[in-house]
Amino acid sequence: MYNRYFYRTLTSLVTALIFIGPLTLHSQNCEKVRLADFPPSDLPSKFDTSGAEQEKWKNWGAYKFYYGIGVPVDYVKARHLAFFEMALNREEDDPFAGASILMMLYANGFGVKRDLNLSIRLACANVGFAEAEIEGRVEHLKKLSSGEFKEVFDLCDDITSGYMMGFCAGVHSEMDSIRRQKTIDSVMKGWPKKDSEAYATLRKAASDYFKERVFSEVDMSGTARAAEEVGEQETLEESFKEKIVTADKCGFTLYKDGQLNDADKELNNVYSKVMNAKDPIWGTVTKQRIRATQRAWLRYRDAWVIFGAVRCPEVTASSLKTLLTKERTLQLGEFIDQK
Repeated sequence: MYNRYFYRTLTSLVTALIFIGPLTLHSQNCEKVRLADFPPSDLPSKFDTSGAEQEKWKNWGAYKFYYGIGVPVDYVKARHLAFFEMALNREEDDPFAGASILMMLYANGFGVKRDLNLSIRLACANVGFAEAEIEGRVEHLKKLSSGEFKEVFDLCDDITSGYMMGFCAGVHSEMDSIRRQKTIDSVMKGWPKKDSEAYATLRKAASDYFKERVFSEVDMSGTARAAEEVGEQETLEESFKEKIVTADKCGFTLYKDGQLNDADKELNNVYSKVMNAKDPIWGTVTKQRIRATQRAWLRYRDAWVIFGAVRCPEVTASSLKTLLTKERTLQLGEFIDQK
């Protein structure tokens, strides 16, 4: 299965592809799999697609139980929900619904008897999107069937379109977010109340800045825009988590006041170049949006100083500002490179 680094690495390749929209039936001439084609024992004993049942599961999806997102992994629940979603044709709008989950369950034998022939049929006729992806999945599953491949099969293994890259990045981002939060919760378990309260304020400033950075400084003009957006959010969140882990032991690098002055000068120099750039080629990113992000970053930087004074009083404000200023300078430098 792919992770966030995979998606960011392939972004340059995806933007060069011509996006092919969602498809329902494909050139492979496969017959669409119906609910009646599945072993009766695999279907839920009570199959209710009423409005009441839809309301019950509206906040859940089969994929959450398949991947263990917010709930323990439960392949039986994933299968039952996938059948429910398939009956409602949800996979027409959501790549991670219904037939896609069933394709993976039967391919891997998770919570059900393995049936690669059924999985191949689902891949060929029920699971849509770019034609190259469909062909890739079918070929992949045939190699699993022949024993040539032995790894766990995943919907995202054979993606070629920016459209699917965005969906895959989003699902894996959900999983990464849960893992990060577990790490932060574990780190903060022994913190005094005042430290936890200071963290809450910092977290709010971080969320505001990350939202502005992703919205304003990520180019949304390409077919891989969703993956780019998720990738940048992941980068910011991962960096934040690492800083919180560092804050647990107050292990930040100690900078001198003079180093902050140098870092500030460099930041101001880069920011000035960005603001004075003539006819920049930044896609949907504008100078106004960069300016808005810079203001959000200043609030984020100051929130770290306030948090640091509570959690790590031995770490100077100058040190924290220098660390964050260097990071922001690198971000802004991206726009000089793109000019």
